[in-house]
Amino acid sequence: MTFALLPSRLRHAWLRVFVALACLLGALSAKADCTVTGACITAGPRLASVDTGKSALLGPLLGGLLGTGTSLNAVDWNALAGGNLNLLSFLNVLKTDLGVSTPAQALSANVTLAQVANALAVQAQAEARPQLAGALSGLASQLNGVGGTVRLDDLLKVTADTGSLGTSTVNALDMFTGLVQLYNRRNVLTTPQPVGISGGLLGATGVVNSLQLYAQVIEPPVYVCGPTGSTFHSAAIRLKLKMDLVSLAPATNSLVGVGLLQSASVGIGKLDVYVEVARGQGSLTAVDATTRAVTLQVAPGVSDIFIGKIDDSVFFNRTRAILDSDVDFGTIGSLRAAALGLLQVDIALDIKSIVRGQAPFATSVTMSGTFPQTRTVTSSTTFITNAANSLVTNLQVRSMPALGLVQGAVEPLVKTLVKNVVSPLIAPVLSGVADPLLKLLGIGLGEIVVTVEGICQTCDDFKLTKAVDKSNATPGSTILYTITFQNSGTTTLTQLKIEDTTPAFTTYADSSCGTLPASLACTVAVKPDVGANGKVEWGITGTLAPGASGTVTVTVKVQ
Repeated sequence: MTFALLPSRLRHAWLRVFVALACLLGALSAKADCTVTGACITAGPRLASVDTGKSALLGPLLGGLLGTGTSLNAVDWNALAGGNLNLLSFLNVLKTDLGVSTPAQALSANVTLAQVANALAVQAQAEARPQLAGALSGLASQLNGVGGTVRLDDLLKVTADTGSLGTSTVNALDMFTGLVQLYNRRNVLTTPQPVGISGGLLGATGVVNSLQLYAQVIEPPVYVCGPTGSTFHSAAIRLKLKMDLVSLAPATNSLVGVGLLQSASVGIGKLDVYVEVARGQGSLTAVDATTRAVTLQVAPGVSDIFIGKIDDSVFFNRTRAILDSDVDFGTIGSLRAAALGLLQVDIALDIKSIVRGQAPFATSVTMSGTFPQTRTVTSSTTFITNAANSLVTNLQVRSMPALGLVQGAVEPLVKTLVKNVVSPLIAPVLSGVADPLLKLLGIGLGEIVVTVEGICQTCDDFKLTKAVDKSNATPGSTILYTITFQNSGTTTLTQLKIEDTTPAFTTYADSSCGTLPASLACTVAVKPDVGANGKVEWGITGTLAPGASGTVTVTVKVQ
């Protein structure tokens, strides 16, 4: 008698597989489902577009943080701004380039900025993004001469299995600007070198002729991929803006004749503004697996603003806070005056002002649907206006004893005149100069830009197929079954166990481990006696990466 044997589909009653996922959120049995475990969040620029003005500012700003020049045109900057690339695939490219075994090892390796840019370029090419790939390749070539290294895990905190990142993206501009800030924090330890920017580029032609920009990162941003409770933050940064103002010569008629003052003229042409923005921060409070809704608690960083003079060795010292006592008077111009019995004198006009920002309340933000999605969280819509008003209110003008006998009568009028001249400049300087520069880093005065890059999910898709070596057999003959297992999900699997039972009308003959990837080891843990019926169990140790596969075999004898 001949039995017709057909390859059979594996049923749960016939074949059972148990899979433990190597992730922080516990173990899951093998089934073709995905479980949401968290989300990837960035606090960075996420510029919707980069116009000519922004592109002209990005190069000097980032070059200043690097300590070397970098230049791209607006088209290339726009390619970076719109360049959302698969995060896991990028890490796999970098892994290969570095010669390490896992994405986690790529995250912890010391890498150059050029290596990261090259890996992003390769991934962009793989995703058929030629414009983005070209921009990244051009950027990589400019970064070849930049010494020093960074570690991606200082920027990107992955607190879940890297396999869960399969549906998350990384924005090329976010990655680059974040790495530049990290590079600055790790490698540029000295007082930053100034970068010259014209008033025209700032859109402040009527206020500023030019400025020297000094920028230093106090703390780099953190992008996080992890479960509920994970925290993230933007950069903490200090800016010094040494501005050459459009020359101002206010009318001084009100001063002549006061205290026998015969003549007076005022010239105001410079202003130094210091800005310190503490890190904005937030946390992942909830991820709804059904609606794919991600909820964050987000608070912008506190912004402190100073006018006057702060020694660079103090202001750019990362190890200490800026105290009110650190702020000295800074010269903005001069007063030329002459009075009866007084030779003509030139007196420096020195001012200072201090505004301390108030810690904002955290705001709840929910995003759902397709990712990435970006939101701007603002502490107050009137932050800049209020800050400018406070700077004017707190403005101090240094006493001028060189006026001699007319000091008591003239000095109050001079102070009023100076305040009247400076006060209209402050709001345009904050809104037209400081704020746009900070926004290029995703910070802004009184605000923070956050992006949900994607949802982290562990997919325990463990595919099993069974093949038989013949289509028919006679009693007494043997049949070889080959069971192929494959990780068809996005999560690295460990602690695999495969169970099978001898089919009806057969008895156990033999079993073995077949072809295995190098990362796995296999033993036949349980088996019936030869000639008996029962369960065969294979114990498999090690890791099975997404896409990897192996085989085990069992031989039975037809009764």
